Amino acid sequence: MFTHKKIDLHLHFDGSLPLAYAYTLAKQHPSLQKLDEKAFQKRMQVDADCHSLYDYLARFDTPLALLQTPEALYFGMCACIENLANQGLIYAEIRFAPQQHTRGGLSQQRVVEILLQARKDCALRFSQLKVNFILCMMVLGEESLTHQANVETVHLCHRYLKDGVVALDLAGAEGLAPMIDFKQLFALARSYQIPLTIHAGESYGPENIKTAIAFGASRIGHGTSALQDEEVMALLRDQQIPLEVCITSNVQCEVTASYEAHPIHQYLSYGIPITINTDNMTISHTDLDKEYAYLMKYQNFQKEDLAACLLTSLQAAFLSEHEKNELRNLLQKESL
Repeated sequence: MFTHKKIDLHLHFDGSLPLAYAYTLAKQHPSLQKLDEKAFQKRMQVDADCHSLYDYLARFDTPLALLQTPEALYFGMCACIENLANQGLIYAEIRFAPQQHTRGGLSQQRVVEILLQARKDCALRFSQLKVNFILCMMVLGEESLTHQANVETVHLCHRYLKDGVVALDLAGAEGLAPMIDFKQLFALARSYQIPLTIHAGESYGPENIKTAIAFGASRIGHGTSALQDEEVMALLRDQQIPLEVCITSNVQCEVTASYEAHPIHQYLSYGIPITINTDNMTISHTDLDKEYAYLMKYQNFQKEDLAACLLTSLQAAFLSEHEKNELRNLLQKESL
C-alpha cells in the first residue's frame, strides 16, 4: 500500500459498497439469498464480458437492489467510509443518486438524511478522514423520464449544501439523452449557486464536455473523449477545469483500449489538471493503491507525478480554502 495520504473525488457509493457487507445484505434478499459468494461476486464485479458502459452499468442492479432500506443505507455508508479510512484516505467526495434508493418507499430527502447521519457518526469514529457528498441527477433515458426526480435532487442539494453536501452531478448512461436537454436543471442549480461536476465525454463525444463546461461545470467526470477535439482541450486547459480520471473503469468500459492507450499523459502534457480516482471500488475491483500502481506500470508515472495529481485533487476539491490548507499541511508532511 502507498503510505501517502490519499484523496478520491470521483467515487460512487453504490458501486463501492464493500463486497462483504453487500453479501450479508444479499442473504436477506429474496432474489439473491441463494447465491454463493462466488456467484454473488460475479453479480457485483465486472469481468471479461464487460464491453461497454452499458455492460458496466448493469452491475449496479445488485447493489441498488440491496440499498433500499434505512438500515442498509446507513450501515452500507458506514462500511464504505470505514473502507476508505483503512486505505489511508484523508478526504473523499462520495456521490450517489437519492432517486435510486426510493424503491422501498423512502423519499429522496429521507435517503439523504440517513446517509448524512452515517457520515456524521463516522466522523467521530474515523476522525482522520473527511467525507462530503455529491448528489447525482440521473440519465435513464430521455430527459422527461427523470425530470421531476432530478428537480427534487437539485432542491435537496441546495437544502443540504454546506451541511455535508458539496456539489451536484449528472450520472447514468451518457448518450441516452442529449446533454443539452438537461439545460433547465443546470440553470436551476446555478441559480442556487451549487457547484457542479458533470459526467461528460466518458462514452460519448467531446461535445458533451463542451456542453458541461457551458453549463458551469468546475470539474468533469472522466472526460476521456476530450482528446478528439482541440477546442475542448483548450477549454479545459485555459479554464483549468480538472478531469476526474478513473482509468480502470475506462478500460473496463472499453472507453479506451488499454491502460497504455489511456490519454492521461496527453492531458497532463497539454496542461489540463488531472485527478486520479476509483469510480466504483467494488464493481471495478479497485482502490487508489491499484490505480496508482497501474499508472506506474502502464503509463510510466513516477511517484512525483502521483504526488502532483494528489495536490491537484486537493485544489479541485469542493472545500473552503481553510479546509484545503489543513489537508495540504497533512500532505506536505509525507512523501509517496
